[in-house]
Amino acid sequence: MIRRLLFALALAQPLAAQPELTVARGLVHAVPGELPTAIGYLNVAEWSFPLSEAVENAPNTPVSLPTAVFQIRFARGWIMVDAGMDRAHAMAAGDSSEFFDDRYARAIAALRGAGLIVVTHEHYDHIGTVTHSAVANELAPKTMLTRAQMESLLHNSTMTLTPFDSARAGRYIVFDYDRELPIAPGVVLIKAPGHTPGSQMVYVKLASGREVILSGDVTLNHLGIETEKQKPDPAHRVGTVDQAAIAGELAWLHAAERAGVSVVVSHDGAQLETLAREGVLRKGLAAHHRGRAEHN
Repeated sequence: MIRRLLFALALAQPLAAQPELTVARGLVHAVPGELPTAIGYLNVAEWSFPLSEAVENAPNTPVSLPTAVFQIRFARGWIMVDAGMDRAHAMAAGDSSEFFDDRYARAIAALRGAGLIVVTHEHYDHIGTVTHSAVANELAPKTMLTRAQMESLLHNSTMTLTPFDSARAGRYIVFDYDRELPIAPGVVLIKAPGHTPGSQMVYVKLASGREVILSGDVTLNHLGIETEKQKPDPAHRVGTVDQAAIAGELAWLHAAERAGVSVVVSHDGAQLETLAREGVLRKGLAAHHRGRAEHN
């Protein structure tokens, strides 16, 4: 899979400022091979969060806000998207979350078995396991970090909570691209700075024909896409965000849904459950290369 990644990096071409769905669709077969068969997910932690802090002018209703990791499954092997955080990181963050040690152990097993690991952005709850955990050094050689993500690790510990040792930077696959980049059959990265400088989305075309976008934290709740509304200003607590960029990304995601793409919001617990019932996602992570899933 690393060899295919190097081939994909050579294919990166400058694209228009606003990512186009047609471009991502056109890159589905840029990396040769069979398309992925499914996308699994597992929530390693979960807590409640007022919807009004996720979407401007939304009601003050508590909603489930999980920390999820995702697994793009192929006939042989998988790619992990986001890595979660360990219990120590969760406690250091001061989150009043319920942390599931058994699920986190399953996430670690899936990360260890992955051919590649990518992260949607550089906040601790998405990147912590591959940068600040007992298995970070083991996972580093197959973890892809964009140059912007690495810059945040090196110079903005408010995002990662823990200072990053610059001597370790060379252990990761550090790369860059303009707007869109295929990294595996049916898997295309889409650069989406705004929530953080290194934010990106992951477009996936499954063998079934279904299209999915793992959108990271462009919004914390699917209502943000439906209404194209961002978090209220006081909710922007970690680092500096580019609200103009997020506005464009919300509009683009809304348009992608109207074009038939399923957009997955990482922290929307209710939406994850709905997508699992609809067959868009599968609950649990495959622990073996034959694809057997361990369910939470």
